[in-house]
Amino acid sequence: MKKILFFILLIIIGLICFFSNSFELILLPISAVALIFIIIAGLIQVFRKVNFRYFKFPLLIIVICVFGMVVSIFRPYENAVITSGNVSEKLEYAYKTDQQDRKQLKSFIPYLSKLEQRDSKRLKLTKDLYNDGLIKKPSDKFYAAFIYHHSDNTKDYKLASILSAEAAESAILKDDYQAQWLKKAAYDRYMVSIGKPEKYNTQNSFSLEVE
Repeated sequence: MKKILFFILLIIIGLICFFSNSFELILLPISAVALIFIIIAGLIQVFRKVNFRYFKFPLLIIVICVFGMVVSIFRPYENAVITSGNVSEKLEYAYKTDQQDRKQLKSFIPYLSKLEQRDSKRLKLTKDLYNDGLIKKPSDKFYAAFIYHHSDNTKDYKLASILSAEAAESAILKDDYQAQWLKKAAYDRYMVSIGKPEKYNTQNSFSLEVE
């Protein structure tokens, strides 16, 4: 009966990880805590006998978590960009996939990640819209700035800083936390890229924001 419940739980976790974006990132700290518990129990075992059941439960947790994370690797990426829709819809979609990609475990695994190629597609779309003078709304500037922010050169960082500042200073986004954060982060990234000190200390300090 216990084995059946275990396999049912494996299937449930596997399905959640396959269909739910970023759930595997929740499993990472859970498995880490379980591993730390096993290590501590193992150290205690050196000095006195510890009941095996103290190892069994965290081991099962690790197995379930690892299984879920492996399954998540097979979850396909959504299209990086869309070709239909208006400017706002295209930029909002690109921004959402930009964020979703950075919440997938496989995006940070060499040979499995397609993050660089997908960033290039989003950047090309954004540059085309910008060069055509179509990025005018504050929200569009915010989305575009985030995509420029994930480029790899000073020129794009400068545009990210300009667009994010314009978005953050608009009436509609002046109280938006993420818009205000991006204004600072984009400026700092641009300054660091030209060899100057950052102003808001967003590049060298730990941040909970998705970059």
